[in-house]
Amino acid sequence: MTTFNFIEQYTIPHNICDFFIKYHQNNKEYKRQGLVGEGVLNKDIKNSLDVYFFNENIDPTIQNFFLLLSKSVISYMAKYSIKHALYTEKTNTIQYYKKGEGYRARHYERSDLQSTQRQLVYMLYCNTLKKGGTSFPFQNKTLQAHKGKLFIWPSDFTHPHQGVISNDEEKYIVTGVFEIR
Repeated sequence: MTTFNFIEQYTIPHNICDFFIKYHQNNKEYKRQGLVGEGVLNKDIKNSLDVYFFNENIDPTIQNFFLLLSKSVISYMAKYSIKHALYTEKTNTIQYYKKGEGYRARHYERSDLQSTQRQLVYMLYCNTLKKGGTSFPFQNKTLQAHKGKLFIWPSDFTHPHQGVISNDEEKYIVTGVFEIR
């Protein structure tokens, strides 16, 4: 019998990862301290500097990212026979964590009333870390932060996760969710 953990890995070109890091560094309009839950600032739970980007963005690199992301989620949906249409949530996030920062609390993306449409999560590592990544305790799996690795998994209580904090290196990730409309 095959056992699935429903965490699938895909690949995004390194130049797109480099673009997102620069986009984060240069952005002033959509940059703010990372929030948790329903817009709460709590650095003990999540300490990051976030930059938002939107589905309607006309930058060619972001459009190419969404094309590659779409191909990845279509592959995921085919593997698990998901038949209903999924769409990326309007707001997507580039998260930057300084050395020693991270999303410390175990969480999942469908944990409040505002997120009931969420079905899948995506996360792209934009840089490689010697130590650092994301831990999924129920799946007994830790993802190593490796530049260009894109992961997709279910958004619900079956997949709580938390950051694996690096005290020696900074971390950049791009993250968002797929939802039913």
